[in-house]
Amino acid sequence: MSTEAIPSENFKIEATEGVLGLYQFGLKTAKHYFCKHCGIYTFHETARKPGHFRVNLGCVDGINPFSLEAEVFDGKHLL
Repeated sequence: MSTEAIPSENFKIEATEGVLGLYQFGLKTAKHYFCKHCGIYTFHETARKPGHFRVNLGCVDGINPFSLEAEVFDGKHLL
């Protein structure tokens, strides 16, 4: 599974004006976006690589995230 960030030249956001909210914390380098209507995390601009993005695949038209092979990360029991 790839966790590569998408460079801005390959990333196009199609959202109605004003529907996305932004939250930041800590040094406020990363930019986390969410839907103001339902609250779902949509995508973020990374802190380690500004100008690059990671996306919630559930928000991408034509992709069924439940059909993808994935590893489950159990942070609750991480030691």
